[in-house]
Amino acid sequence: MRVPVVLELVRADRPPVPARVELRYTGAEPYAVLLAFPTAHAREVVWRFSRALLAQGLIEAAGEGDVRLRPLDAPGPDEVVEIELRSPGERALFRAPHEVLRAYLARTQEHIAFGTEHEWLDLDHAVAMLRLAPPTSGVRDVG
Repeated sequence: MRVPVVLELVRADRPPVPARVELRYTGAEPYAVLLAFPTAHAREVVWRFSRALLAQGLIEAAGEGDVRLRPLDAPGPDEVVEIELRSPGERALFRAPHEVLRAYLARTQEHIAFGTEHEWLDLDHAVAMLRLAPPTSGVRDVG
């Protein structure tokens, strides 16, 4: 499943900038959601984090590592969720419409219900993919 979304990149002392991204979900990685950023070099940067973290971040501040989420406004049509992405020496802050993230999460649950993810795991395939993956795959795994 691929869902195009426009986030706002929050910048200090300047207006936010739209950032076109893609939310992804697949049965091959049932515990993870992916946030893919296109780049000018025809290569994308993909952040992978837990679906449970996204669910928690829609209702309260969540995350302690490289990905942190928190709802900002009172529930309603204008509610937004902050998504903070961190890597060594860098930090990016985005805002996403709460309703867009909620609808995306609901669609992931239509594919694979929470609590049934283990039924979709193909450990043999996962191990094979790990053995074939190049050292720099352009994907950043985060918790």
